[in-house]
Parts: sequence; structure tokens; C-alpha cells
Amino acid sequence: METRTSYFNEVFEEPGLVRKVYEPLVETIRGIGSAAFSEREAAARGRLRELGATFPLPDEPGERERVLPADWMPRIIPADHWERISAGVLQRGWAINAWLADLYNGDQSVVPREIVESSIFYRDRPLPEPSVPAAVHVYGPDLVHLGDGEYVVLEDNVRVPSGVAYSESLRRVGQEIMGDLFAPYEVSGISGYFAMLCATLEAAAPKGVEDPCLALVTRGEQDSAYFEHHRLARACGLRLLTLADCYVRDGELRDRSDGRRIDVVYRRFDEDYIATDLPELEEVYANGRVNIVNAPGVGVADDKAVFPYVPAMIEHYLGEDPILKNAPTHSLADPDEREDALDRLDDLVLKPREGYGGQGLLVGPEATPDEVEAARESARENPTGFIVQETLDFSTHILDVNEGPDSLDIEEAYIDLRAFALPAVGYVMPGGLTRVANPGTRVVNSSAGGRVKDTWVLLG
Repeated sequence: METRTSYFNEVFEEPGLVRKVYEPLVETIRGIGSAAFSEREAAARGRLRELGATFPLPDEPGERERVLPADWMPRIIPADHWERISAGVLQRGWAINAWLADLYNGDQSVVPREIVESSIFYRDRPLPEPSVPAAVHVYGPDLVHLGDGEYVVLEDNVRVPSGVAYSESLRRVGQEIMGDLFAPYEVSGISGYFAMLCATLEAAAPKGVEDPCLALVTRGEQDSAYFEHHRLARACGLRLLTLADCYVRDGELRDRSDGRRIDVVYRRFDEDYIATDLPELEEVYANGRVNIVNAPGVGVADDKAVFPYVPAMIEHYLGEDPILKNAPTHSLADPDEREDALDRLDDLVLKPREGYGGQGLLVGPEATPDEVEAARESARENPTGFIVQETLDFSTHILDVNEGPDSLDIEEAYIDLRAFALPAVGYVMPGGLTRVANPGTRVVNSSAGGRVKDTWVLLG
């Protein structure tokens, strides 16, 4: 058995030597054999389609949607690794919430004012009372593993982090069709996330509200994440609505179907949706008569120019050292730092401050000279619109079995981890969505052709 591993490979210690934690999994897959495993993959793909685990492909004529691109060789995270990850993720979530409360309702001094006020996500108005303790109830940071249990954060996602329903679908289908892979292990369950999400939404209700009415509000079936919206609403007993399904009366938000007052909106939309489709909701929210999760305005913490200051938030508000490090990140606002970074842009990663989903991303070592030069010129023209990060050699994982019962596919690809945390109730789902890049690139987004793996967190 061989691998072509160059960096820290999660499965192999060295070519031909499987890491101890993966040995039972590898042996089980060997026993199944390549042909049978391929049959199971096809069955699993069909089951994902039955569940509706798809997303639209607007740019691909002839194919309206794509089944979740699953890789059925799971990722395993040891219990001690997870203990550190979950503690570090919650620490970041609590610190970000403390900073947002101070930013909007206090007098923060951690992040330079010019960075805050130049963010397109900043709202120059206070948070209503229900949002102050935890403006971010649902938090989804992206992490990478550098090896030997060292995990670092690439970015914080606090606006509308997504992917948890895909994780749950992978686990459900894997247990149905690949159940014998689980047999040698004690794997943490993930379905408890739904009860904890419901609890965090209930905790977000305005003061004095008993038995709050909770609604997940979406733009509708045309939203690329609608599968997740539908799944979360069904699993948590939430009303699934669009803003067209709502109206405002007597200073309250109500459901058109029965007139019921809505107390908590779990928003799965960008903030402009309120302005265009139900602007009256803004006043209801400002008056504290409904809470919105996550709160409008939290996107400033997603701004990549704010990202370098999260460790300082932890130290300032919690009085603690950061458990998880940031990926090394540099501002382009300072002229000296800018020229140094742009001179070596072919070794760095350039990101737009407000970008998400890989939009506008340049990975210098993987780009052509023309692409690097074009990005360099864009950054020089608008230096405050970008940040740069050091290019990390983060961990890789092997892809599916396809070469017979006595060998594993030696192809490897970079992976990251989208974690799912609920800071207000102190919960991190034990697992997450492992995203897999195409071989040869570090870009893990599904929109860029990447895949996803189930993430097993071991018990004990």
C-alpha cells in the first residue's frame, strides 16, 4: 500500500503505514472490496437524492441541481483533538459576541475604528436588547489541521453559516448503507444539534415571552441552501416562512397563515432581504418585539480585516490566551506591509474583505503569473479591500477506494473543517462538515468542485 503524501496526511503516517486510528476502517474497506464499495457509493448517492440533499447549479445548462458530492472515506478526529477544537471554537464565539455587544452598545477599543467603519457589514445603530447578550447564536468557523493536533482558524462565519444539514445527511446515509464502517468505533452522535439549536432559539426570545413562536425565514426554494432550511425547520419544529409569508401589525411580526405572533426569526438570508421585502420588520426588531438570529450587523465580525483581532478580543474580554490560533493574516492598509506582501503574492493567499464561498480568492502558489499580477494590481488600487494570509500546508486526506480490495486510492486532497457551534448554550456539534478540495488545490468550496466527508469524533 502506497501514498503520495507530501504534507500531514490524516490516514497515513508515512507511505504504506496507516495511522493506528484508521487501521480498523482501512481493514473494513479492504474486506468490502472495490466493486462492492462502488455499488454502495451508488446506493448512497441515490439515497442522498431521495433525501433532497442537493444544491442548484445555475451555471450548468441541462442540469438544474447536483447531489451532495460525498466522499465515503470518513475523516476521524480523536477525542483529545476534539476537546481542544470545541473549547477553542466556543472561546472564539464568546469573545466575538462580547466584542459585538461592546461595538454596538458600548465603546470597543480592540479593532481600529477605521477598519470597523469601512466594513460594508457595519450598522451604525445599537443592537436591540434581545440581541445584546449573544448577537451570534449560530457560529460556523472554518479550521485546518497542521498536524499533531494543531488546528488553526482560517475564518469566522457568523452571518448565516450553513452546512449542518449536509453533515446530518452524510451521517444518516452512511449509517444506513455503510454501517459496517462504524462497527469498530464509538462515534459521537450529531443529531443532538437540533435540540440544542431549538434551545438556543428559545433562549433568544424577547424578555417576558413564554412559549416563543420560532420561525426559520428563508428566501424560498430558489435559495441554494433551501434543503438545509427545510431540514432544520422540520427537525426543530420551526415555522418555515419567507418574508412574503409575514406581515407587521401593532408593532409585531405575524404569520399570514394564522396571525400568530413570531418572537424569534432564525434568518437564513442576507440583510438586504428585509429592506426590499418587509422594511417594517426593521422597526419591530429595533423595538425589541422580535429577535433575529443571527443579528443584523454581526457581519462586521466576518470582515476579514477584523479577523486578525479575534485573539485580542479573547484576551480583552475573556482574560484568556487563545486556544486556537489564527492563520497568519496581514493587512494591506499599511504601505510598508502592503508592498512586502504584494512582492511575494505568489506565495500568499489574497482574500477580499467581504468575500465568502471562495469568491475573489487567489491562492498564489496555485495561480498563473497573469492571475497573480492582475490580483496585485487590484490590491494596489484598493488596498483596504483585501487581506492576505500565509499559504498553509494543512492536512490532506485520501479519497475513495477504487483500485481493488487490497489497495486504497492513493490520491489525496486538502481538507478543512466547518464546525457548528451555538455559543449562547455552550454547545459544539461533535463533528462537522469536512470539506475536500480537488486534488492539487487548496480551495475546498463545493462551488469550486470540492467534495464533503462525514466527520467522526471518537468517544474516549
